[in-house]
Amino acid sequence: MLKYAAIFAAIIFSSQMAFAESSISTSKDAYSYGDHLTFIISVSKVTKDAATIHIVGPDGIRSSAIPVQIKNTMTTITAPNPFSSEIFKEGRYQIEMEYDGEKSSAEFSLTDSGNMVLPIGSNVVIGQWSAGGLSDYSLLKFLTDNKMIEFQGSLKNSVNIPEWYMGNAQWWLDKKITDAEFLNGMQYLINEKIVS
Repeated sequence: MLKYAAIFAAIIFSSQMAFAESSISTSKDAYSYGDHLTFIISVSKVTKDAATIHIVGPDGIRSSAIPVQIKNTMTTITAPNPFSSEIFKEGRYQIEMEYDGEKSSAEFSLTDSGNMVLPIGSNVVIGQWSAGGLSDYSLLKFLTDNKMIEFQGSLKNSVNIPEWYMGNAQWWLDKKITDAEFLNGMQYLINEKIVS
């Protein structure tokens, strides 16, 4: 009888110690500059632990640990900034995840498809401009200095972008339009001398 009690206790103990099954996947197999990385974490049970993510580049260099708090059995994360050639090289990447003692990984590739990509920090500059915290001149100077748009002649402090274009900025901030759509719209305003 004692033998059966020990086996029963071992079964209960091992079932309580079982790790949560987990997996990670990306929304696409291939991304381009300007795309936002989206990955999906699935777990069999939610524990108090955070998942730890590392991104491994084509050169084998591993990112710092990225903690992701898991609150549901399925968690979708979209990177706030798009892939930029300033930071990411073209090639094959791997996302490694550890959650509750289980490890899993996913792969994706990154290519240059010729997309227009706003530089790092654009979300701050465009966000401040659309909220009225930066002048039209400051926004255009940022865009021309980063060779995102062309402005004929000299850029003056008195330059004026139509107020309604702030709606396009908000659409861009909400990821409803692409970098290219935002920039092409601004370039059109400049070319047609709507920006005065």
